[in-house]
Amino acid sequence: MACGNVIKKRLAVTLSLLLGCTSAVLPLSADTPPASLATLTFITEEYPPYNYQEDGRVVGTSVRLLEEMLIQAGLHLDHSNIHYYPWVRGYELALSRPNTVLFSTTRTPTREAKFHWVGPIAQDQVVLLARHNTPLRIRSLDDAIDQELSVAVIREDIGAQALVEAGYPEALIRPAIDNHSALHMLLHGRVDLWAYSADVAKWIAEQEGYSEEILTPLYTLSESYLYFALNPETDPQLVAQLQQAFERVTSFSVATQVGSDG
Repeated sequence: MACGNVIKKRLAVTLSLLLGCTSAVLPLSADTPPASLATLTFITEEYPPYNYQEDGRVVGTSVRLLEEMLIQAGLHLDHSNIHYYPWVRGYELALSRPNTVLFSTTRTPTREAKFHWVGPIAQDQVVLLARHNTPLRIRSLDDAIDQELSVAVIREDIGAQALVEAGYPEALIRPAIDNHSALHMLLHGRVDLWAYSADVAKWIAEQEGYSEEILTPLYTLSESYLYFALNPETDPQLVAQLQQAFERVTSFSVATQVGSDG
């Protein structure tokens, strides 16, 4: 948890320093080295508060962090170079196209060899969510299986992968088109549970006009960290450059926080 607190402090200070996002990654000057992060393509999805669309613009804490990282590398983030897709589409593209960066992506043992990783961005908790005032009680996944509880998931999302890896019956796993659809499936009684990030699910519920109390977390599937995930065939030098930029931004943020606290 100490690591999680440090990351939260880093992000809090970093985001207070950022001026906002722009769009394609473009060199700031003619002096930019030819081999640079400008060759990277970025893919994201709706996963607030980290990355989401607002008035047709991709925003969020991870987007602002990425912008500051590229500034550290002498580049300018052009939003037209951030492609906004449903999760499963973005995930498949990131697996198949070199120099592609998918964010924010949960780093897990199953995904480890599929990507290069830059971060960590933040800590995230994936849970089984139920409707408010549910009589259901779950102490383990076996409890959920014994009760034959159906679960809404997003394909290739960490919640879906965690259930499959744990041997949850396929007949009880119900893929949703997106997180809004999964929320409606749960609230309208078409499924018993929803496997998703606790914080993001509450954000989505509030955007739909519900109180965040409409959702009740019953069981934690995983506690992991979010990263920028790069296609494994991406030039390792670019991966190293992006990680170095991340470390410069977050190290500066922590130093600034320490100075302001003192």
